Amino acid sequence: MDKEATPQEVEAHLAADAHGHDLGPYIHDIVYGGNDGIVTTFAVVAGTVGAAMPDYVIIILGLANLFADGFSMGTGSFLSLKSELDQYRRLRKEESDEIDHAPGIERGEIRHFFQKKGLQGKPLDDLVTSVTSNKETWLDVMMCEEHHMTEEQTGSPLRHGIMTFVSFCIFGSVPLLPYLFGIPEQQRFPVAIGSTLAALILLGISRSFVTKERLIRGAVEVVTVGSGGAIIAYAIGAALRTLVGVAL
Repeated sequence: MDKEATPQEVEAHLAADAHGHDLGPYIHDIVYGGNDGIVTTFAVVAGTVGAAMPDYVIIILGLANLFADGFSMGTGSFLSLKSELDQYRRLRKEESDEIDHAPGIERGEIRHFFQKKGLQGKPLDDLVTSVTSNKETWLDVMMCEEHHMTEEQTGSPLRHGIMTFVSFCIFGSVPLLPYLFGIPEQQRFPVAIGSTLAALILLGISRSFVTKERLIRGAVEVVTVGSGGAIIAYAIGAALRTLVGVAL
């Protein structure tokens, strides 16, 4: 049996151990913002093309959607995580008050949590005594076991909001590029389709790279989901043109 590592060895191992990627905490924001940016912006392009509207309408609506919806996504992410962080702090304050006023009950809850994990007898008694000997540790365990929350889960709401906005704008701008640069009119929509597909593939590969899963799997999942939204948008635009005569 290997002997237990020294504190110095543990610190060296933790410093060198690479689990995941530096962007790991933000992969949700990158994929969430990027996929929504690609799909919603291409939806504007496909819907207006399907309805036979002029290109300037695509540019106006596309840019308006890009920045307004991107800002909405970013602030939505910020407010959502800020709400979770506020809830975490409120629940932690409530648990702290309960420890102060009813420590016996709270100590019994700690025992209950670890009993469910299979501990019993003296090891369980020692663990309960150790955990409840430090109030901050006690609170950490209560929050994790009773409420399934840690402060790290919320991270920095502002950073997550900014990452969502940036990802939305970068990936969401791709379907508009053929209309913003000098590409012949007849080629703009086909190029927009191709560039949108490429952006979805890139987003999927980025996701797989950060999460260290198979590259093809991430790309296929993102492309499948994104393509569904794009097809729906074009179909609705074409239907409106046919049924309602929506055209400028």
